Amino acid sequence: MKKKSSGRVEYQSAESFNQLTKLQEMAISQENVSLALKAEELKGKLAGLYSDKKELEEIDTTPLEIKIVK
Repeated sequence: MKKKSSGRVEYQSAESFNQLTKLQEMAISQENVSLALKAEELKGKLAGLYSDKKELEEIDTTPLEIKIVK
């Protein structure tokens, strides 16, 4: 369990996960699919399943040589 401390406030990831679960349940009970999905996404990020990191794929821009054979 990770603890993040900043001054007087201690924040634990388990507390955040539990709170997101409660919010997700509320969203489901109100049939708010987008909020339920967002809570699921945030829970996954908190658990380390997803990353915000976007990797750019390098594209080879070298022109191709094409030979036409008759």
